[in-house]
Amino acid sequence: MAVAAITLVAPCTSVSAQTRATVIETDIDALIRRGLSLAANGDTTEALEVLEQATDRAPRNLEALYQRGRLLTRTTSLGFNNTPRQVLAWRLLNRGADLAPRDARFVLELARLRLRTPLLRADAERLLAKAVAVAVAAADTVMIAESASEFGRLFERRYRTTRKRHVYIANIFFDPYAARNRLHYVREFLEHQIRPIENAGAADRAEADRLYRLALAADPAHFASAVGLLGLWYDEQRYPEMRAVAAPFLTREYAPRHPNPMPADATVASVASIAFADGLAAARLNALADAERAFAAGLAWLSAHDRRDLLDISRLLTPGDSVRVAGLADDARDATVRTFWETADPLISTPENEAQIEYFARVAVSMLRYDDVEQGVRGWRTDRGMIVMRYGEPPVEVLLPPANDISARDVTGRVVTVFSYPARELEFVFSGPPAMNSANFAGDFRDVADQRRNDEPFRLDAMTARTRVDSMSVQVARFRGRRAGEYQVVTAAAALPARFYDGVEIDRGLLSIRSFRGSPDRLRLVDSQRVTITLPTLRPVEYQRLDTLPVGDHRVRIEVVDAGVQSAAARANVFLSLPPVRDTSLALSDVLLGARASAAIGRPLRSLADAGVRPLFGTRIVPRDTFSLYVEAYGLRPDARGDVQIEVALAVTLLEINRSGPTIERWMGNLADVVGLTPEGDKQLGLRFTRTERLDGRDRVPLLTSIGMGTAPNGRYRLDVVVREIGSDRRAQSSREFTIGSMEQSRK
Repeated sequence: MAVAAITLVAPCTSVSAQTRATVIETDIDALIRRGLSLAANGDTTEALEVLEQATDRAPRNLEALYQRGRLLTRTTSLGFNNTPRQVLAWRLLNRGADLAPRDARFVLELARLRLRTPLLRADAERLLAKAVAVAVAAADTVMIAESASEFGRLFERRYRTTRKRHVYIANIFFDPYAARNRLHYVREFLEHQIRPIENAGAADRAEADRLYRLALAADPAHFASAVGLLGLWYDEQRYPEMRAVAAPFLTREYAPRHPNPMPADATVASVASIAFADGLAAARLNALADAERAFAAGLAWLSAHDRRDLLDISRLLTPGDSVRVAGLADDARDATVRTFWETADPLISTPENEAQIEYFARVAVSMLRYDDVEQGVRGWRTDRGMIVMRYGEPPVEVLLPPANDISARDVTGRVVTVFSYPARELEFVFSGPPAMNSANFAGDFRDVADQRRNDEPFRLDAMTARTRVDSMSVQVARFRGRRAGEYQVVTAAAALPARFYDGVEIDRGLLSIRSFRGSPDRLRLVDSQRVTITLPTLRPVEYQRLDTLPVGDHRVRIEVVDAGVQSAAARANVFLSLPPVRDTSLALSDVLLGARASAAIGRPLRSLADAGVRPLFGTRIVPRDTFSLYVEAYGLRPDARGDVQIEVALAVTLLEINRSGPTIERWMGNLADVVGLTPEGDKQLGLRFTRTERLDGRDRVPLLTSIGMGTAPNGRYRLDVVVREIGSDRRAQSSREFTIGSMEQSRK
């Protein structure tokens, strides 16, 4: 019976132990799940407390050790400030590595911990190599991808801090304060005090490339490796290959595939980076429609906060304008943003906005080069990223090694990065720790950036050079309309095919001329024409409109485009303010320059329709030519007989001489022929006359006369028309600038 009792009790005891073990394991799993959920929601403090309970109750539970050690690592900042946390994380992860030597997760996190510990980064490289080897030996594709990707990032960071590396020729170190305060210091230092290192960073770039490829071979959907590879390939201008790598990521549904739920938006951020990289490559290949679609996809994948940040144009405005835009109501702000990009767009006739594409391409560059998703750093929010966003990639970028001289102030022990934009005489200087690919403004260069923002907050020089949209000369003249509250507006513009077809070997061009008009925040197409021209030609393509517009602010845009020739495009953009009419004051219309038709000579002159003036298309006058000017006077007071008496004075001022071609001495001799003109800036009377006219109920007096400039030198002039009402001494003035020069000179 006793034996029987034992045989009955023994199974019960075994089952009870298994049950308790299962219950404990289930409790630990629940704690781990809760800790990860808290971490994903941003409550890392409570998450660590929950995970601590799991490791206390199950000191040998691999998942508990890994997740707690990993969260401690991810919440540890670079430096010595978190030494107790680093030591605790190291113990937990090291215990896990001892318990599971074939689990690469522990070795990888130990390496990541070393990356956050100063003076131990060399050990991180050893551990990363070990993590890759352990993952490969275990045939663990997920960890092969994770370990190889992290190892690749280490080499990419080295590459980023060495790829433009130069060395000092002498023991003279770069001084950011001298760069700020001494004229031409940066240019002269770069020319005379340093020399480039041949193939700097090439070995690190090649190793990063190899490791990223290894990661993608193990896991073709590994986001971080794809982003790293795209950044490397962009530097090598391998744009078609970039698009091939990005394509699979942009055509599938996404779910986190690696055991890395912290931060929660890591996957979304990586997809956004890939989409922006695809748009960047498409833009550089001039596939603008593809670029727009890719950038739209990238914006959609960003968090709502990041998306609002990127779409906010405040960083592209002066500080004052930025404050004003921020204070607008939502509708007004949206209209301002729309106007900003529409104005920046070189050609609204094309379906894509090239200016906005260039902006998002700069965003992509800043993401690929300066993003650190794990640290929550977005490239466009860094100092270097901000400058790239405003002014584009620097034509000259130089990295200088850390100085070992304590007198070097800000740059002692730090890598110096210089961005130079020679065409604009613009330089920015940054400094950062070696091999970390992070840098901030050095010295006083944050102040330099702020001052430059006041003058030029946003430039599109590289886009302008690529698109080659020519400017059209345009003349706009405003006259009061027949009814109160409206104006008649003459617009005459000219494009020069000889300039934008230069170098194109075709004998015929098909130009589309489109005119847009509307409020400052929204344009609409009002006219479209097609013109066929025979090439080559020196004749301009001319366009003229007469519009009746209401009082208010308006914008007019004219574009001439040959869709078959990339460089064949020109545009004019004009803002018009049509103020309410004050009937009691003496006022003049704009001055309209043109040529009067012979058929109109002798015709009674009562309004613009009677003048027969064909406007100049632009304001360029051929040398020795004679031109007419037309202006209307309003608000004149008739005497008892219904007459008005006025004195009209015309004055011409030479603003700027074109100093190319014949010598200035010869030109200065010819100035005597120009209705009394003397040197630049000297105003001289050209013509004065009086006139008496009966109003007969009219609200205006039209004035029409012709001027010949004789042998006046080529250059820029201003014509002033002053009307004085005799008897009351009321005066009004209107001015028009014009240029004297041949069509050949306008091509230069």
